[in-house]
Amino acid sequence: MRWPAIDLPFVGQIPWGSLRVRLTLLNSAAVLLAMLILLFAVRVGVRQALFKETEETLLGEVREVAMSLEEFQADSPGFTPTKALLIAELKRKARSHLDRSWFIHLVDGAESTLWVSDNCPDEIRTLPIDESVEETVKRDFKCRWARRRIDSSSGDRLYVRIGMPDQVIERDVDNLTWFLLPIGIGFTLLTPLAGYWLALRATQPIAGILKTADRLRPTKLGDRLPTRGTRDELDQLSATINRLLDQVARHVERQQQFVADAAHELRGPLAAMQNSLEVATAKDRSLESYQGTLEEALGETRHLTKLANDLLLLAEVGNSLGSVFNSVCDLDEVIRQTAGMFGGSAEERSIELAIHSTGKAVIRGDERQLRQVISNVVDNALRFTPNGGLIELSLEARQDQAEAIIKVTDNGRGVAPDHAEKVFDRFFQAEAARNRGDIKRGGGLGLSICRSIVERHGGRISLESPGLGQGTTVTVVVPLRPVRLKSV
Repeated sequence: MRWPAIDLPFVGQIPWGSLRVRLTLLNSAAVLLAMLILLFAVRVGVRQALFKETEETLLGEVREVAMSLEEFQADSPGFTPTKALLIAELKRKARSHLDRSWFIHLVDGAESTLWVSDNCPDEIRTLPIDESVEETVKRDFKCRWARRRIDSSSGDRLYVRIGMPDQVIERDVDNLTWFLLPIGIGFTLLTPLAGYWLALRATQPIAGILKTADRLRPTKLGDRLPTRGTRDELDQLSATINRLLDQVARHVERQQQFVADAAHELRGPLAAMQNSLEVATAKDRSLESYQGTLEEALGETRHLTKLANDLLLLAEVGNSLGSVFNSVCDLDEVIRQTAGMFGGSAEERSIELAIHSTGKAVIRGDERQLRQVISNVVDNALRFTPNGGLIELSLEARQDQAEAIIKVTDNGRGVAPDHAEKVFDRFFQAEAARNRGDIKRGGGLGLSICRSIVERHGGRISLESPGLGQGTTVTVVVPLRPVRLKSV
C-alpha cells in the first residue's frame, strides 16, 4: 500500500543549514531535556516525600492509639475492661481513613488477633512479632505499616499495626504526573518558537555583518560594521572586523600609492631612454654620438635594474613577515663584514669608517637580509657624507633589556626635522638629494626595505638628525633571543 504524499510548502522554505535554525534546535533540545529531567526529579522527589510523610503519619497514629489505651485503662490494672473501648476506637479510625485504604490489626501477647480490619492483607496478619522492638515502621508486601507495643502495669501486652498499601501513594504520584504532562506538552510546543525568536534576535547582528561584508569592494573600503554598544561577543566581533577593514584599507591605499610611485619612478628613466634613442635614430650621427647615447641608455638601464631588484626584495620581505627564523647570526661579524665591503669606497674619499662594538650579539635571523640593512644605511651615509668626513658604526648588546642596538652616525648633510619619518616611505627622496648632481641617484627604496626587514625581525628602526648640515644617526634595534650555540 502506498501512502499519499503530503506537500508542506513551508518546510522547503526553512533554511535548515542556517545558524538560527541550528541554535533553535540546540536550544529546544537543551530546554526539553532539562524539562524532562526536572519533571522526572519532581516525580521521584514527590513520591519519596509522600512515602516518608505516610510513614511518619502511621507512626504517629500507633502512638496515638497507645496513648488512648493508656487513658482507657488508667483506672484498671489490665487491658480486659478496656479492650472493647480500644476496638471501638480502632473501628472508628479505620472508617475515617477508608478513602486512604488504611488497615488496622490488633494482636495480644500470644499473637492472637483481637480485631482486624477487612482490608488488612493476609500476609500482614500472619507476620511474626518481634517482642524486643517497642515500635517500628516497615515496608512489606507492597504496604507501609507501623507497629507499636503497648504494655500494661499488670504485665499484659498488646500490639497494634496500622498501615496502608503503596498503591494509594502511587495513585497520587500518577495524578501529579498527569497534572504536569500538559505543562510539558506546552513547553514542547512553545520552546521551539521561543528558541527561534531568541536565535533570530541573537543572529540579527550577524546578518548585519554579512550584509555589510557583501557590500565591500576592493575599490570601496569605507564601509564599517555597526556596533550596538552592548560590548558583548558580537560587538567585539564587529570591532575586530572593523579594525581588520581599517588595516586592509590602509594596505590597499599603500599598494595603490606604491604602484603609482613605482610607475612614476620607472617613467622617468624610460622616458629619458626613449628620448635619447629617438634623437639618435632621427638622423645619421657620428660614432662618438652614438656611443654617448648608448652610455646614457646603459646608465638608465642600470638604474632600472637596481630599482627592479629593490622592488623584488621589498616584495620578498613583505611576503615573509611573521616567519620564524631557524638560523643564527652574529651582528658583530655582520657589521665588520659590511664595513669591509665599503672600506675601499670610503678610503677613496678619505672618509674614516670607524667601528665600535661591545662584542658578540648572537640573534636568530636572516644574515643576508640583516647585511642588506646595514649596507643600505652605510651606503646612504657615504653618499651624503662629504670627502674627509666620519662614519661610525656601533653595536651594543643590552642583555638586561634583551635587545641589540646598531647605530650608524655620519657628519654629512643631515635631514630636515620634518623629513625624519618620511625617509622610510617608499620612493621618498628629499628635494636636496634630488637636486644635487654630485650625489649618486638612488631608487628611494633603500630605507623602506630596511624598515621591512627590521620589522620582520621584530625590531624597529629610526632616524635622527639635528638639522641640515649637522649629520644623521640611524638606529636599528633588534631583540636578542636566548641562543644555545653548539660547541665545536
